[in-house]
Amino acid sequence: MGADHLQGTLSGGTAADKLKPNPFAGDDGRADPTLAAALELEEFAPRLEAIIDVLPAARVLVPVLAHEHPGRTDDGGVVDHASVDKDPCKAAAMLAVEAPDGRAAMPIFSSVEALMRWNPKARPVPVHTQNAAIAAVAEADGLLVLDAASERPMLLGRPAVNALATGERWTAPWRDEELPTIVARALAGIEGLKGLQITPGRNAETAIVLAVDGKASREAVGAALAEASSRLAAVDELTHRLDSIELVPARVA
Repeated sequence: MGADHLQGTLSGGTAADKLKPNPFAGDDGRADPTLAAALELEEFAPRLEAIIDVLPAARVLVPVLAHEHPGRTDDGGVVDHASVDKDPCKAAAMLAVEAPDGRAAMPIFSSVEALMRWNPKARPVPVHTQNAAIAAVAEADGLLVLDAASERPMLLGRPAVNALATGERWTAPWRDEELPTIVARALAGIEGLKGLQITPGRNAETAIVLAVDGKASREAVGAALAEASSRLAAVDELTHRLDSIELVPARVA
């Protein structure tokens, strides 16, 4: 059913559309082998890096509902259904799911099976990852979520999605050689902070581990973390390098 369902999505469109070369001819709806291998990785950081590394060359599937409301124009009118059909990525952005922090993430899928698990009524439309990323930046909150109904959905943050949209290479924050200096400069002078390390996060994409005075009171550590959070939020340069962060205190002698 997967291949038939997918091929059915490729047979529609106008006569002009049908004359265009079809980059997805023969697509059977299964996951790209390199993407499937990346998804199988266990640890968060290697998995995220591998997924983003292979996505530029992989096709993904976006969901389109056959009878969904097409949305409204800026002046309050109803968007023409035909315009939505011509832009499946824009239609998929209307089906954005809520990320853990409340932001909207556009769903993309590695395979027909993964998409059907999320919504069996959705029509899978194959697209280049770059087109999906461009739509996420323009129509959602700049986030993509891969295989939203799987046991381990992968949320792709704004910097990574921006890189996919522009064709640039994404550097994981924990591999960004300039980032520790930028963060250290922002946090300079906060009482009780003795150093920092940037690592993959547990509750966010990135963790900034802050070395704090082992003898400091809980209140003092809390105040230092609050000040650090406030300062980091004010650094515009970090918004281009970091998506979600968590501050983790580590007591040192």
